[in-house]
Amino acid sequence: MNITVIGPGAIGISLAYALANKENEVSLLVKPEHNALRKQGKISIKKLSGIIIDKEIKITTKLSKTDLVILAVKSYSVKKLLDQLIKIDTPILCCQNGLQTLNILKNKIKTNLISYMVTGAGSSKIEAGFSQHNGKGFTFIGQIDGNNGIRIKNISDNLTVNGIECKIVENIQNYVWLKAIINSAINPIATINRVKNGDLRKKSFLPDVKNICNESTTIAQKIGIKLPLEPWKEVLTILDKTADNKCSMLQDIENHQETEIDAINGEFVRIASTNALDARYNTLAITKVKEITS
Repeated sequence: MNITVIGPGAIGISLAYALANKENEVSLLVKPEHNALRKQGKISIKKLSGIIIDKEIKITTKLSKTDLVILAVKSYSVKKLLDQLIKIDTPILCCQNGLQTLNILKNKIKTNLISYMVTGAGSSKIEAGFSQHNGKGFTFIGQIDGNNGIRIKNISDNLTVNGIECKIVENIQNYVWLKAIINSAINPIATINRVKNGDLRKKSFLPDVKNICNESTTIAQKIGIKLPLEPWKEVLTILDKTADNKCSMLQDIENHQETEIDAINGEFVRIASTNALDARYNTLAITKVKEITS
């Protein structure tokens, strides 16, 4: 299978590394300014054990027809890629936080072409092309129309072989909601306080995390979403398993990049407003994160 992974960040490198083997020809699509990465023609992974492993891979700057495109960029970058994605009419695997990408793609791309991967595993970008694993967590994958086939099995098997235990599910959209709830609770509070995930277990932070988690859960349930797992329990599990990890939003702040606060908490506020539901804690989180970045 020919696979193009878009984005040389933490998740993109992890997936490119796991999928590049004799069964798959993987290309990593990067921006033209990533000249050093293009010249070296390799990616690197730092495992939980501390071991660093390099793998040669094709680096490209142009999106062409392929068997699968993996979107491993931030939610706000997906909008810029829409025209290209529509033009090549290729199956897409999304890895974004929040609900924004799901809602955008469902309105623009045929649903039988869209699949999703949601994960609670911690990772971070050391530099373009170099990713570090920081903690284990759940990983689920599936087509949004529920018709999982050989392509999904191929990806799941490859990830599991490479230490990312991946489970195929029929109702992946509900898992996207679950992950969005988890992100809405962990990311802004860790970012506002500039702490690692494990620190959110402290009494000074945990009530704020729980307030957002409960509010986002209520919003989802009120509009009929059937959550596959109990969100607060999963939040606590992720805080323990990724205790030394900095959430992606905090990494964005530290790297002076745009955050996904609108794609994550902003979508809960938008959905709550449309359905006359309370979103005070999500709204407050957005305000505080934007105060940091303004």
